[in-house]
Amino acid sequence: MASRPQTPPDKGPEVFAAGATHRAGPNVYAAASGTHREPVPQRKRWLRRFVLAFAALLTLLMLAALLAWQLLGRDDSLAYVLQRTSQSLPAGQQLQAEGVRGSLRRGGHIDRLRWQSGTLSVDAHDIDIGWSLTPLLQKTLRLGKLEAARVVVTPLAQSDAPTTPQTPLQQLNLPLHIDIPFAVRELVWAADKPLEAKALSGRYRYDGAAHHLEVAGMDLPQGHLSADVRLDGNAPMALDATLQAQLQAQLAHGDAEAERTLGAQLEAQAKGTLAGQEARIELTAKLRAAPQEVSAPKDSPPMQADARASIAPWAAQPLLTAQADLQGVDLAALSPQAPITLLSGHVAAGPTPEGWDVEAALTNARPAPWDKKGLPVDSIAAHAHFDGTQWSTEDARVDIGKGTLALQGSFAPSSQSIAVKAQVNRVDPAHLHTALAAAPLSGRATAEGSAQNLQFELQLAASGARGARKPMHATLRIDRVAARGTWKEGVLRLPQADIEALQAQVKATDVQVATRPTLAISGKVQAKLPGTSAQADGKLDARLGAGTLQVQSASAQQTLAWLRTLPGLTQLAPGLAARGSASLNAQWQGGWEGFTTLPKATTGSASKSTNASQLQATFDAPKLQLDLPTAKGAAPTQIELLGVRLRATGSAARAEISLQGELRRDKQSATVQSSLVARLLEATDKGAVAANAQVQSLSMTLQDGLHKGRWALQASAPFAIEAHHGSGGALSAKVGAGGAALTAPVPGKVALRWEPLAFTRSAGSAIALQTHGAITGIPLAWADLVGAQDPPLLKRFGLDTDLIFGGQWAVDAGDKLSANVRLQRSSGDLRIAVEDAPPATSVQSKGDGAKVAAALRERTDTIAAGLRNIALTVGTEGDALRTAFTWDSTQAGEVHAEASTRLQRQDGGWVWPDNAALAGTVRAKLPQVGVWSVLAPPGWRVSGTLEADAALSGTRGNPQWSGQLSADKLTVRSLLDGVDLQDGQLRATLAGNRVNITEFNLKGGRGSSARIAGFSGNRTPPPLDGGSLQGSGSVQWGPGSGDAPDLRMDFKARADHLQVLVRADRQASVSGTLEATLRERQFKLRGDLHIDRASILLPDASARSLGADVVVRSKARDAAAQKNAQQAASAAQRAETVLPPDVAVTLDLGDDFAFQGQGITTRLEGKLDIRSSTMPNAPPRVVGEVRTVAGRYRAWGQMLDVESGLVRFSGPYDNPSLDILALRPNIEVRAGVQVSGNALNPRVRLYSEPDLPDAEKLSWVVLGRSAASGGAEAAVLQQAALALFGGKGGGVGEKIASRLGLDEVGFKGPGAGEDATGAALTFGKRVSKDLYVTYERSLSGTLGTLYIFYDLSKRLRLRGQTGASTGLDLIYTVRYE
Repeated sequence: MASRPQTPPDKGPEVFAAGATHRAGPNVYAAASGTHREPVPQRKRWLRRFVLAFAALLTLLMLAALLAWQLLGRDDSLAYVLQRTSQSLPAGQQLQAEGVRGSLRRGGHIDRLRWQSGTLSVDAHDIDIGWSLTPLLQKTLRLGKLEAARVVVTPLAQSDAPTTPQTPLQQLNLPLHIDIPFAVRELVWAADKPLEAKALSGRYRYDGAAHHLEVAGMDLPQGHLSADVRLDGNAPMALDATLQAQLQAQLAHGDAEAERTLGAQLEAQAKGTLAGQEARIELTAKLRAAPQEVSAPKDSPPMQADARASIAPWAAQPLLTAQADLQGVDLAALSPQAPITLLSGHVAAGPTPEGWDVEAALTNARPAPWDKKGLPVDSIAAHAHFDGTQWSTEDARVDIGKGTLALQGSFAPSSQSIAVKAQVNRVDPAHLHTALAAAPLSGRATAEGSAQNLQFELQLAASGARGARKPMHATLRIDRVAARGTWKEGVLRLPQADIEALQAQVKATDVQVATRPTLAISGKVQAKLPGTSAQADGKLDARLGAGTLQVQSASAQQTLAWLRTLPGLTQLAPGLAARGSASLNAQWQGGWEGFTTLPKATTGSASKSTNASQLQATFDAPKLQLDLPTAKGAAPTQIELLGVRLRATGSAARAEISLQGELRRDKQSATVQSSLVARLLEATDKGAVAANAQVQSLSMTLQDGLHKGRWALQASAPFAIEAHHGSGGALSAKVGAGGAALTAPVPGKVALRWEPLAFTRSAGSAIALQTHGAITGIPLAWADLVGAQDPPLLKRFGLDTDLIFGGQWAVDAGDKLSANVRLQRSSGDLRIAVEDAPPATSVQSKGDGAKVAAALRERTDTIAAGLRNIALTVGTEGDALRTAFTWDSTQAGEVHAEASTRLQRQDGGWVWPDNAALAGTVRAKLPQVGVWSVLAPPGWRVSGTLEADAALSGTRGNPQWSGQLSADKLTVRSLLDGVDLQDGQLRATLAGNRVNITEFNLKGGRGSSARIAGFSGNRTPPPLDGGSLQGSGSVQWGPGSGDAPDLRMDFKARADHLQVLVRADRQASVSGTLEATLRERQFKLRGDLHIDRASILLPDASARSLGADVVVRSKARDAAAQKNAQQAASAAQRAETVLPPDVAVTLDLGDDFAFQGQGITTRLEGKLDIRSSTMPNAPPRVVGEVRTVAGRYRAWGQMLDVESGLVRFSGPYDNPSLDILALRPNIEVRAGVQVSGNALNPRVRLYSEPDLPDAEKLSWVVLGRSAASGGAEAAVLQQAALALFGGKGGGVGEKIASRLGLDEVGFKGPGAGEDATGAALTFGKRVSKDLYVTYERSLSGTLGTLYIFYDLSKRLRLRGQTGASTGLDLIYTVRYE
C-alpha cells in the first residue's frame, strides 16, 4: 500500500481548493494506485462540517446583533421597555407613562411618569434622559442626563393591618456600577403639611463596594441645604452622612414696624452601621444663628441648639437615648408652618429600668397669640413616664402669661383611653387669641374615657371686673363656663351647661346631640342678650320632632349694637340703625328632613301626607324704626314699621302666609294686608326649585304725603303665581288671570284685568313674555296728583277735564315678537281757558317764611276742545314695529301721525338698531293755535293758525324729514310784560335733517300812549305804527359725539321801529339787526340795536319792608334752602355739556329815551355794549355810559335840577358807578345833593358852592335860604334830613304837590326876630328851565305874595314880587372861598 504524499506547506491552499479549481495534469492518486480510487477520510468530512456550521452561527450572531442594535435605536424602544416593565412589576405596584419619545440607545423624553405602591405615589413631569450603552459592556450604567421639571411625592394612607417586622439588612450590592447625575426643578412632598423644594441637583454613584449620594443643593422656602451620604455595600455597612442647611425665617412685627428676618445654620451628622440586628447610629445636630444682620432684632439672644441621639434602626423601639439643649430657637426658622418662638431649655428622653422617661424644661422668650403666628406659652416643665402600657404625668406645668395650667393624666396607646385633670389659674384668654378679651380665667377641667366613651366636666370663671375698660376692637369676653356631660358612640349629652360671655347668658338643660346615624338635637336652651331674650325647647331629628322657639327683642338698638361687638361682626349691616321692639314665636312638628327636603313637583294637588313637617311661626313688630344706609355722604333713609305681623303656617308642601302692617316714611305711609297659600317644590330636573302660590286676598293703601286721601289697590279675585328656577340660571314665572281696582285721593276708579301671564328666561339669558289684558277708567284729572304743585298741574295751564282713557294690550315676545298696545279716549272732554279772567289775589302762609300771591284763572271763561277721538297704538309683528297717534277735535285741531320701523333680536332680547329703516307721516291742522296758549308761560298768549305736512324716512341713526310748515296770523301777547306782536307769518320747509325758515314776519302792537311830558320828557309823541320784524334762517341736526346730537342753527332778524313794549306805563320801539348761530353746542348772538323812542314810568316805592337786622326763620324755608344748595352742588359737579352763550350786542339809547320814577324825571342818552361772561351761569357784562339830559329830581317838596348825571358800566350790570349832581334852582347859593360810589353802595352827601356846613346846605336845599334858629324850621330840617338819608318815601307836602300838579308845597318858618305869625305856606311851579313861580301866604292872614324868578345867566338872576309889597330885584351872585 502506497503512502499518502505530503503536501508542501506552500501548496496547502491550492490543494484545499483543488476540488473547486485545479490545473490539468497527471492524476497522482491514480498513478500511485493504478486504476483503483482511494476514498476520502472520515475526519476530513467532519472538519468541513464544523467549519460550515461555525460560519453560519457567526453570521446569525452578527445578524442578531445588527437587528438588536437597530431595535434599540428605534424611537419607540423606550416606550416599549417601559410598557414591558410596568407589566413585570410586583403585585400592588403600578407604572404609567405618557408622552414617551426616544430610544434606549440615545435616551429620550417622557411627558409624565407615575409610579405607585401601597404607601407612596411618585409623579414626575417632563423627564429628559440621556445615556450611552457602551459602558454597559463594562458592567457600568452611566447616564449623561436625568432631569425632571416637577416631581410630586405623595404618601398614601396605610391600612390598619399589623405590619410585618422589617428584616435587618446584611448587605446592599448591585450587579452594575452606577453613575447618575440628576436634577429636579421642583420637588413637592404632598403630605398633610406639604413641603416644596426647588433646584434640586446631585449625583449618585456605586463603584461595586460603596454607595455615594451627593446632594449639591436644594432650595426650600426657609433656606438652602446640601447633603453627602456614604454607605458600604457589605457588612457591617458603615454609614457616614452629613447635612448642611442655611435657614432664613421672618419674625413677627407690628403694623408700623419694618420687616425683620432671622438666619440660622444647621449642621447634622449620622455615623454608625446598618447591617444586622446590632446596627447602631449616632446622630448629632448643631443649630447656630447666622451672623447678625441689620434686620435681626438686636435684643434676641444668639440662636443655638445641640441635639444628640442614639438609635437602633431595626429594633421595635428605635430611639435609645435623646437629648437637646436649646437657646433662642425659633421654630419658624425650621418649618414655615411652625409658630414663631424663642425657646431655651433642655429636653431629654431615654429608657429606665421601669420603662421610658421624657423630661422637658423650656422657656419661650417671645410668646404671642396663635392668630399672630406665635406660641402663647411662656414656659413648659413636664415629666412623662411610659411603663410599657401607658404614658402618665403627674406634674406637667404650662405658664401662659401670669397664669398657669397644671396637668395630670395618663394615656394608654393600646386601648386609646385617656384620663386628664387640668387646673387653670388666671390664664388670660387674650394671650391665646386676640379675639378673646383680657379677662383671666380660673377653674378646672377633667376628661376620662376614650374617644368612643368620654366623660368631661368644665368649670371656668373670669376673675377680672366686668366692663372695666372698653377694648379698642371687638373681643369675646368669657365670664363663666360651666358644663358637664358625656360623649358616647357619637352622642353628646349635656345635663347642664351655663355660659356667660359678652354680656350674654346661655343656659342649656338636658341637651343631647347625636351625630350618628343622622343629626338629632333635643333639650332646652335659654339665652339672654342685651335687649333680647330667646328660648328653645324640644326635639329635632331627621324624621321626628316637636318644640317651640320664642324670641323677644325689647330693644333692637341694644341688640344690634351688641352684635357689632362680636368678633367678625364689627361691619355687620354698616349704616343700618334700628329702634323699637319685635318678637318671634314658632312651633314645629316633624323632623328636619321635612324642612330641608323639598317634595317632588307633580301635576296634581299638594300632597297632604301626615309625615310632612309642620311649622307655625309669627313675627310681630308693634313699632320698629329703621335707618337704612344710602349713598356716601347722604342722610340715611328713615322708615317706621307699625303693627307688622307676618304669620306662616304649614310646610314646604303647603304653607299659609299672611302679612299685615303699615310702613311710614316722613309724611308718606303704606299699609298692606294679604294672605296666600304657597308651595315650595323640587322640580323634576336636577338642581331646580319650583314654587307656586295662590294669592287669596291683597289690599294695599298709600298715603303720598302730598294730597289728602289715600291711593288704594284691591285685588278683585284670587289669582295664582308659579315660579321655576332651573340649573344654569333658567327662570320661568306664571301669573294666573285676575283683576284689581285702583282708586286715588280724587274721584275716579281704574279697573285692571289680565289674562294668564308667562315669563321665561333661559340659561342663555333669552327672554320670553306672554301677557294680555285691559285697563279702563283712567281719569286725566289724576295728572293733578303728580307732585305737590300749587296750583295743580291742570289748573296751572287753565285746563278742566272729565276725560277718561282706557286701553288693551297683548304681548307675545320670544323668538318672534307679536305685540299690540292701544290707549284711547273712552269718554269726556277737555276745557281750555282762552282768556285771562280778572285775577283774584290770595295771600296765604305755608310756613316757609314767605307770602305767596297767586293769580288764579276763573274757569268760567273756557272753551271745550270738542274731542272726538284720542288714540295711541303701538304694534309689532315679527321684527316690524308700527305706531300711530290720532288727535281729533272740533276746536283744538287735528293731528294724525304714523310711523314704522324694524327691531332686531340680540342677546335673547329685542333692540332697536341704529340702521333700522324709518317710514312715517305727520299731518297737523290747528285752526286755533290760541287754544294751546295754556302751554305757554303764565301770562303769555299765542294765537293764529298752524299747518304741518311732513314725511319721515331714513334710519334711526340718520332720520330724514321732508314737508312743509306754515303759520298765519300769529300773535304773541303778554299784557303783564307789555309785549304785543301780531300779524305774524311763518313759512318753513323740511329737507332731510334741516328746517329752512324761508319767511318769518311779525308786526309790533299799537296800543301804548305812554308819554312823559314836560321839559325832561319825550321829544316825540307815541308812534302810531307798531313797526315790523323780519327774519330767516335754518336749523340742522345730526349725530354728534356721545349721546348729545349735533344741533346747528343760523337765524338773522331785522327790526324796523318795532314796538317791543306797549304797556300803558311803558313804551319802547327799537330798530336794528340780530344774528343768532349755534355751532358745536356754542350759542352766539350778535346785534346792533337802536332805541327809536322809549317811555318808562316807574311807580314810587312806598311799601314798607323789614329792616336789614330782622331775620325771618322757618323750618320749611331752611329745608328748601338746603335742598337748593344740594342741587346746586350736584349741578356744579356734573360735567358741562353745553358751553356758555357768547353774546355781543350793542344798544344805543337814542335821543328820545324818557324815564320817570323814584322821584326823577329825565331823558337818557348813551351807548352800551352787552357781553356774555366767560364763566358758566354768570350774568352778562355791560360796558358803557348813560347820561341824563334835562333831568329833574323831586325831594321833600323841592324840585332839583340834575345838573350832571352819569352812570358808568364797567362789567357787572347791576353795579354801575354813579356820578350825579342835583341842585335846587332859584336860590342865591348852589346847593343840592351829590351821589357817588356805585349802585350797590351809593354815597349821598349834601353839596353847596361855596362849601357850607351841612346844616346850612340842608337849609338852602329845603328852605331856599340860610338856616334860622326857630324851632319850626329845625323840625322841618330834621325831617328833611331823615328823608334825604334814611328813605325813599316822600313827605306830605310832596304828595300834595304831586296831586295838585305843582312842583312845591312847603312851609316857611318865621324870620329872625319874628314870632310864629311870620310863618307862611309856599306853593311853587317851574314853568320852564329858567322861569320859576312861587306864591307865599302868611299864616297871620295878610295878603299873599307872588314871586317870579328868572335866571338871566349862571350868576345873574331877576326876582320880581307883588302882593303886600311890589318890587323888582336884580341879584348878582359872587362866589368866594
